[in-house]
Amino acid sequence: MSLTRIALRIAAVEALKGRTLVGDNVLDSPNGALDIQADGTLRTDEEKPFISVYTDQGKAEGVTGRSLIENGVCDIVFEMGVSLGMTEVNQDTGEATLVGIQVPASDSTKEFFLDVVQRQLTDALTDPDNPWAEIYRGLHYDVVKIEYAGARNADDGQRLAGHQMRISVRLADDPVTGEELDPQAAFAQFLAALEATSDSTYRKQAATIRALLAGSNEPWQSLQRRHGMTAAELLALGRGPVAGDEERASPMMEGATIDLQRRPQPAE
Repeated sequence: MSLTRIALRIAAVEALKGRTLVGDNVLDSPNGALDIQADGTLRTDEEKPFISVYTDQGKAEGVTGRSLIENGVCDIVFEMGVSLGMTEVNQDTGEATLVGIQVPASDSTKEFFLDVVQRQLTDALTDPDNPWAEIYRGLHYDVVKIEYAGARNADDGQRLAGHQMRISVRLADDPVTGEELDPQAAFAQFLAALEATSDSTYRKQAATIRALLAGSNEPWQSLQRRHGMTAAELLALGRGPVAGDEERASPMMEGATIDLQRRPQPAE
């Protein structure tokens, strides 16, 4: 699993909490929050309108050398769902209305609700004053493609409607183990934000990631890790330990002297 992909998903979840009509009910990779059955119908176990966030697939092409830190294109998926039972009672009229918009619950208003949530979602992820959204944006280079889908179910009394937005992004490379993180980089800011929360799970996740990246590399070690180079390839570049150095402790070559023998000039 890519560490940057983890960071992208968590940053998106936190960026959306409290920013849409679903409130804080933004879920990280739930199993079957919006479940499409074999017959094409929808099911959900959620009791309130929700957004669920997944990073379910990606593909890296044109990788440099043997690099395994280049993430390529990653899909981040946002699913939104609301059912007829996810209502609140209008205190003035006693009527069951959709959460947050005080309109009677119907098929058309559920679609309206989901459309509004989807727009709020995009506004939250592009909000310049949302610190988690700033981290989210910094973890990918650009958006490659956006796909939309919708589905609804009226067969079992649940009357569930769902929308899906799949955003394909060009994900930033993973950090290299043993390299010091730039504190201004989005990934370092992500770890700092996790550590600053009151969520013990987030703090433990941050500690686990820091342990994975711990260490101190020589420059040639970082180069080898970043590109998956062999020792012979490093040596050919003058960047790795010299042949026969079993402890691999040779410093990086910083300079060399070449003795050139002048060829005798032909007699005139």
